[in-house]
Amino acid sequence: MRIGIDARKIADFGIGTYVRGLLQELAVSGDDTYVAFAPRRLAPLIPAGVEQAIVDAPHYSIRELIILRHAIEGAKVDLFHAPHYVVPFTSVPFVVTIHDLIHLRNPNPIARLYARKMIGRAVRRSRRVVTASETVKREIVNTFGCSDEHVLVTPNGVAAPFSESGPTAEGRYFLYVGNDKPHKNVDVLIEAFAKIENASLVLTGAAFDRFKSRERVIASGFVDDAELAALYRGAIALAMPSREEGFGLPALEAMASGCAVITSNAAALVEITGDAALHVEPNAASLADAMARIASDESLRATLASRGVARAKRFTWTRCAELTRDAYRAAIAR
Repeated sequence: MRIGIDARKIADFGIGTYVRGLLQELAVSGDDTYVAFAPRRLAPLIPAGVEQAIVDAPHYSIRELIILRHAIEGAKVDLFHAPHYVVPFTSVPFVVTIHDLIHLRNPNPIARLYARKMIGRAVRRSRRVVTASETVKREIVNTFGCSDEHVLVTPNGVAAPFSESGPTAEGRYFLYVGNDKPHKNVDVLIEAFAKIENASLVLTGAAFDRFKSRERVIASGFVDDAELAALYRGAIALAMPSREEGFGLPALEAMASGCAVITSNAAALVEITGDAALHVEPNAASLADAMARIASDESLRATLASRGVARAKRFTWTRCAELTRDAYRAAIAR
C-alpha cells in the first residue's frame, strides 16, 4: 500500500513531534511505501526510506486545500493521512489525527466556527479518526456523533533522548515546558511560583518575554531535546497546570527522564500520568501547595520519579506506529 502523510508541520512543536516520531517508526517497519508531503527546506527532517513530495502551501487557507489535493493525486497514493484536522479536498480515502478539541473553545467566534466546521468535516469524511487519548476519543464521539469504532486511540511515544541517564542541568528549579496559549495556564503557574522560596522557575518552549522581568523566573525559550532532557533530570518537578490537554507530551517526557510531575486534574493528563504525578485543581493556591510539598519531600519526589519511569515505558513510537497501521488497514478495508 502507498500511503501519503502531510508532513508540512514536521518542524513544529506538538504536531511536529508526533509526525517525526510516527514517520520514523513507520519507515523502519512494514511493507508499505510512505510519501511525505513537505516543503523542500524540510527534507533533512524526512526519515530515510520515506519518499518526499515537495509541497509548500500556506496553513489554514483555501489554497492549501487545493494545492495539497493536486500533490496527493500526483503522488498516486492509496490512502492519505492528515495529522491535523485541516484536510484537503481529495477523493483519496483518508485518515485524520485529531489531537484535541481545544479549538472549539477558542474565545474568537470566527476561529471557533472555523474549527468546528473543519473538524466536523474531517470526522464525517474520514475513513478513520486517530487520537492520542481515550479522553479525546470520548469527546470526539460525543461532540460529532460518530461511532466508537470510527475513532482509534494511538497514544504518543517518547523519543530516545528522554531517559534517566545522561547529563543533568544544575540548580534548584521547577520546570515548565510548552507554549504560552491561554489553556496552558502559565499565568497561574507564575502566581503559584511567587509563593515558593529557595527555587527558580525555568520556562522553556515559547519566548515568554512577558515574564522575563519576574524575579527568579528564567525564560530560556526553545531548547533542543538533549538540553530539555537534562533540564527534566535536574528539575525539582515539571509543573503542567493546563486547564485542558489532549495528551500532555511534556509530562510523558518528564516521566521518562525520571522527573517528578505535577499536573492539573485535566482528564487527559490524569489518564496519561496515572499515579506517577500529583494532580491538582488548576488554580494558584492548589498548585503552590503541591509545589511546596514536592520541594520539601525528597521521598515523594523519588517515588513519583520511579513510578513515572515505569509508566513511561508503556508509551513508544513503535506502538503508536503499529496502532496507526491498524487504522490504515481498517480505513482501506471499509
